[in-house]
Amino acid sequence: MSVLSLLADTFGVPQGVPANWRRSLRAACPDRLSDVAGPLTSTGTLHVPRLLWMGGDQDGRSVREETQRIAETAPEALIADLGMLYDGKVPPVWRKVIDNPSRFLIAYAAMARTVWASLAELWQRSKPFLEREVGRIGVASVTGAMGAVLADLSPRISFADGNLVLPANAPRTPAVPLRRMTLTPLVSGSRACVHRVDPDGHAHIGYPLTGLGRLLRGSEAPEGSSADPLALTLGELRAVILRKGTQSVSMGTLADMLHCTAGTVTYHCRQLEQAGLLSRERQGREVRISRTLRGDALVDALS
Repeated sequence: MSVLSLLADTFGVPQGVPANWRRSLRAACPDRLSDVAGPLTSTGTLHVPRLLWMGGDQDGRSVREETQRIAETAPEALIADLGMLYDGKVPPVWRKVIDNPSRFLIAYAAMARTVWASLAELWQRSKPFLEREVGRIGVASVTGAMGAVLADLSPRISFADGNLVLPANAPRTPAVPLRRMTLTPLVSGSRACVHRVDPDGHAHIGYPLTGLGRLLRGSEAPEGSSADPLALTLGELRAVILRKGTQSVSMGTLADMLHCTAGTVTYHCRQLEQAGLLSRERQGREVRISRTLRGDALVDALS
């Protein structure tokens, strides 16, 4: 899924990939492969037909195997997949693909392999960050803090009132009740987002790996592993804010206590409020926060 995110950024769907990395990826992809980008990004987001989807694993073996599978896919299967995707009304941007599907499949597989080659070394160095993220999500899932995690997955994903809102502009698909969700941290860019929902209601959501900036700067390990499970789950600043909410406190006072701007405090409090952990109430000229019962239960569970 990190490869898919990098493919999106390389050909015009911003994922927050550093400019120098994006330039090197574009330079590494032959000009003829840019034809692949038009159909895949024509809606303003990367929308990949099911046959072109890649999962991958940590040592990259699956990436190689899957690109080989894609290159060897029967042309008729891709055409049938596009027909199902667009309910028989395939947009004109796919015309060149339909005229020569084999060439498209080979070009797409080659482009994915090129992107993976640029990612592989960084992916191997990301293991400590990925392991820490598995722990963070695990703690959140068993302590009722997933709302706070979902509210801060990616700048392109929002979570409010129990609804997870993903980027739009992809072809519409029939609504299905979500029965399962797989979260996949991406080694890509700060605004990375790759997603799909299977017909059986299984949602796959890729989001930026926590600590990605540190990894891209060359660090071999996450910044000082916190012994505080609440801070590991929510982040240091939000953990402090939630602990300060035992009694009603004004936003201004909170900003002074935390030595940060009012805008920063407002943003983090809003995320905690959307997760149901905090409530905000205007009292005269002040906005005051206090913990909800759910917030109390989370702090108790992780303290």
